[in-house]
Amino acid sequence: MEHDKQAEEDHEEVEEDEEEDKEEQDTLFEVPPGAGDKSDSDGFVDSEEEAFEGDDMSEDGLGLGPTPQEQETVLLSSSEDEARKVQRKSAKKRKGQAPSRLRSAVWTFFHKVEVPSKEGLMELKAQCNYCDNQYAYVQGGSTSSMGRHMDTCKNYKDKVNRDLIQATLFFRKTNGTTSGPAVQFIEYDKDLIKEVMAKMICVHEYSFRMVEHKWFNILMKCLNPNYQPIGRKAIKVECMRVFKKERELLQVSLKDVDFISLTTDLWTSNQTISYMCVVAHFIDKDWKMQTRVLSFIDLDPPHSGHVISDAIYECVTEWKIEKKMISITLDNASNNDVAVRGLKAKFAVRRGTDFEAKYFHVRCCAHIINLVVQDGTTIMAPLIENLRETVKYFKKSPSRLHKFVETCKILGVEVGNHLHLDCVTRWSSTYQMLDTACPYREALSSYAASNANYQWEPKKEEWDKFEVIKPLLLSLSRVTTAFSGQLYPTSNIFYPHIVSIKIALRKAMAHDDECYKKMGDAMMDKFDKYWDEPNNVMVLATILDPRYKMRYVEWCYHQMYDVGKANTEKNIVRGELDTLYEKFVAKNKKAEERASGSSAKKNCNTSTSMPLMDCEFQSFLSATSSTPSKSELRNYLDDLNEAMDPMFNLLDWWRVNALRYPVLAMMAKRFLTVPATSVSSESTFSTGGRVLDDYRSSLKPEMVEALVCGASYIKGSHKDFNVVERDEDEEDDVENIKLPKIVDVGDNNN
Repeated sequence: MEHDKQAEEDHEEVEEDEEEDKEEQDTLFEVPPGAGDKSDSDGFVDSEEEAFEGDDMSEDGLGLGPTPQEQETVLLSSSEDEARKVQRKSAKKRKGQAPSRLRSAVWTFFHKVEVPSKEGLMELKAQCNYCDNQYAYVQGGSTSSMGRHMDTCKNYKDKVNRDLIQATLFFRKTNGTTSGPAVQFIEYDKDLIKEVMAKMICVHEYSFRMVEHKWFNILMKCLNPNYQPIGRKAIKVECMRVFKKERELLQVSLKDVDFISLTTDLWTSNQTISYMCVVAHFIDKDWKMQTRVLSFIDLDPPHSGHVISDAIYECVTEWKIEKKMISITLDNASNNDVAVRGLKAKFAVRRGTDFEAKYFHVRCCAHIINLVVQDGTTIMAPLIENLRETVKYFKKSPSRLHKFVETCKILGVEVGNHLHLDCVTRWSSTYQMLDTACPYREALSSYAASNANYQWEPKKEEWDKFEVIKPLLLSLSRVTTAFSGQLYPTSNIFYPHIVSIKIALRKAMAHDDECYKKMGDAMMDKFDKYWDEPNNVMVLATILDPRYKMRYVEWCYHQMYDVGKANTEKNIVRGELDTLYEKFVAKNKKAEERASGSSAKKNCNTSTSMPLMDCEFQSFLSATSSTPSKSELRNYLDDLNEAMDPMFNLLDWWRVNALRYPVLAMMAKRFLTVPATSVSSESTFSTGGRVLDDYRSSLKPEMVEALVCGASYIKGSHKDFNVVERDEDEEDDVENIKLPKIVDVGDNNN
């Protein structure tokens, strides 16, 4: 009560002061009629601040300000300046005592926008910062509807919950030292989660329906209570969007690539739809080998060479890489030969003399090796078939495996490598099956004598033949394994492996064993059929490997041919190398001229201290700059070869030495880009087979292409992801039949 009484007394004092000030103002000033319209000429206002003093706390930006009577006052007597100052101070005092209009709290969550109305005029709206809902608003009007909205805004409540529970603890670094723990708040981004989920489905080949699985959503809710479920149709659309986005990024990155090689193949799905795959191989600006699936399209029959040629050329032009394409690697089907002739004709017209037709077609060496082995190992067919059936026999029954191991223990045969079952289309797996079974030949003979059901014991003569041809089969096996790589160049290792095979075949042809000799003759005929063509692309790639260079090629020629033919082949290759080098020197010089433009001439024209003869001499140096570059190839060939280190990284070596050998580095990037096999296309078909399984056979070809190609783009840009450590004993093409470990009875007694 005492407080209320004191407040009333203070209010009365304020009112009395105001009345006294008003009376004082009336005695000092007189406002003549119409003075407000000519205050600038007949009177004055001291300052802009006095003319209008707005209230900054007002929502509408309108202050209480002086009254119209105060704005229109005119001084009647200059002798009354002192009285006027007293009046102005009194007015400011009253203004300071007046209550201020406070800004509404809802404007922390809303902002004003102007939107067109139905009549076409702009009207003012208040828009929520969290859900973008808009409410009608009049300047200075009520904000009650906005306040009620904040009580029900779901996005705002989610934001509050995230701030409470979703945070990451990390240690902040200052000047290279860790200063202590800090909390970083991470907002839930639905669009980001959807994009990452789409990439996961593409890379790991999951079903679209996975996002609707109950326990998947339970898991996501446990990870983040704000997770919003996504339907299979929505994630399907997102996968297509991610594919298009990654495709655009790849198109941009390919602009910086100088050379691109392609591989292609055909495949028929379980829907009886034929697909054609086009895979690009290139070395990026960081000297890393890259592989991307450019196209995975359905190809209507007939699959003639002209149809394949048109489809490939359409893909190349769509990606705008027709001027960057240097080669294509295909298997040895006849329709592919027709397709290559069609592509050569198209590129010759499009690119003119810049197109190098003789390096364009590369035959898949893995396919040729398989054909060579199949034609040459007919004498090994009984041994291979008996061993294959033997492994299948033991695979069907664990008790048979235990009994076989007991037989090995009795005979003192060491149980080492497990048995392997080969893949018929991969010769390396067949060799491994033979090689691992060889130590158990005595155990197999003893097991066959004690078990009448086992009828596939290899004969002694068959084992003896295998021991004779084992070195040749080992060479063929190593070639197939080495050429299956996709993340390292294979063109530079092609020639060393092929030479080793050819030397082994020549030895087989001169062997005393008649069967082995026939085998060597048959394999050499198939070998020469496919590789007798004058295409030295792999030889040139080998020369550009600093471990081999020209010295290795010369040594190989002398191993395979007589002196006369060896010198002839050496001169052909060296002449081809020199011609290519001069061509790349000219190309490099043109590139430098385009980059520099006419900067030297401009400097001569703008410099006043440089004599005219010096400018002419500078032009002479530019014209004769190719003379010292001729030694670049000579210096490279004369330098010592690098050591045969199995950990040697060829692309890293060229990245480091690119400044030392700029022209040769360009040549290396051109020839090392060429893949020796079409393994990448076959691997893509394996992916397509998993995408188009029996449960998802209704996918349209457009969606299949988006999933297959999208997975290639995503994995290519995130090579650190999806990395699985591989077991050293793991073989992709071999089924491993593990032999059980048995403890001796004598050991148990001890």
